[in-house]
Amino acid sequence: MAPTLRSFPDDTRGNIAVMFALAAFVLFGLVGAAVDYSRAAGTKTNLQRAVDGAALLAAKNSEQLQAQGMTDEAARDYVRKTFSTERISDMQVKITWMEDRVRVEATANVPTTLANIVGIRAVPVAGTSEALFGDSKVEIALVLDNTGSMNQSNKLTTLKSAAKSFLDKMQKSTGGLDSLRIGIVPFETDVNLGSYKTAWWVDPAQTAQWTANPATSGCIWDREQPNDVKDTLPSTGVPSTMFGADATRNSACNLAPIVPLTGDFSALRASINGMNAVGTTNLTIGLVWGYHLLSPSEPISNALPFGTKNLTKYLILMTDGENTKSRGTSDVAAMDARTRQACDSVKAAGITLFTARIINGNASLLQDCASNPTMYYDVQDVAQLEPVFTSIYATITGSRIAR
Repeated sequence: MAPTLRSFPDDTRGNIAVMFALAAFVLFGLVGAAVDYSRAAGTKTNLQRAVDGAALLAAKNSEQLQAQGMTDEAARDYVRKTFSTERISDMQVKITWMEDRVRVEATANVPTTLANIVGIRAVPVAGTSEALFGDSKVEIALVLDNTGSMNQSNKLTTLKSAAKSFLDKMQKSTGGLDSLRIGIVPFETDVNLGSYKTAWWVDPAQTAQWTANPATSGCIWDREQPNDVKDTLPSTGVPSTMFGADATRNSACNLAPIVPLTGDFSALRASINGMNAVGTTNLTIGLVWGYHLLSPSEPISNALPFGTKNLTKYLILMTDGENTKSRGTSDVAAMDARTRQACDSVKAAGITLFTARIINGNASLLQDCASNPTMYYDVQDVAQLEPVFTSIYATITGSRIAR
């Protein structure tokens, strides 16, 4: 018995078990904390979106809400309606009116689950947003590839669905968007003028192909250089500024026609439904006609003037192909050079330019064409098209967010 008692202080076998249990407890708590903090990060993102929406709505209705004395409680009610509060507690919302903007601040706690083990009961989250006063006006040109290759991999079908979803979101967006008009440019080698084929800026001397082959009527090619990359005002005395039929076209003009800027969303959806994949790729003509739609001067003149207060113009180019054919050339390098100049013209006019490469196409050209690298999307799977449009939608509707 005595030897056993003397050895007891030196026996560490039980200590190991205790230490292992303590280590496992701490490790489990840390893993739990990581899970809870990850969930809190997602909650913070959603809270920020709700706060942005509240700020935009308050800015849009600033005169009415200030006159009524919008309270913190009313702001909190709005945030609660647009943000699930099932996993948060102690939400507080504060609204502050300033000279040219409104600030909305929100705080809340996200109760933990596993992190409770190590004594962490909740993770605080917060969101702050400021939105500028004033009517926000937005004009958008959707420049959509309708070439034959869009028949592959379900590209055109998915693009049409994603584009209509984008229209739905834009139509429903009320925060900060008091004036919204959208136009559409389906393109391949040519664009289809539709009812505009009889407009004064279409040169009768350049439409012999339509007479010789009536099925091609409406499809036009690029203007002569350098006007092929510019928004040059047409002039009947200067043939190079006028528009004309594609003199090399033999196939029918089955391309969906252009749609000028409009707030008629039924017409926009009908245009997208009518798109079909034909022809080869000419990025330049698509870009320039998107520019024409957004310009207040002829050939299409219903856009608001550049520089209009609180007006932002956007061009969204989506394509799956490299340049193949344009007026008088199939030289890809030469066509790419014209496309680059068209991109520069669009951006120099103050138009924000988004580009998307749908599986195939000249990635470097499209990336350089975008207003900045974050506005270029490399779509590797057609299922990404709707998230891409959602990202663009978030950028456009967030343009009135000051911070």
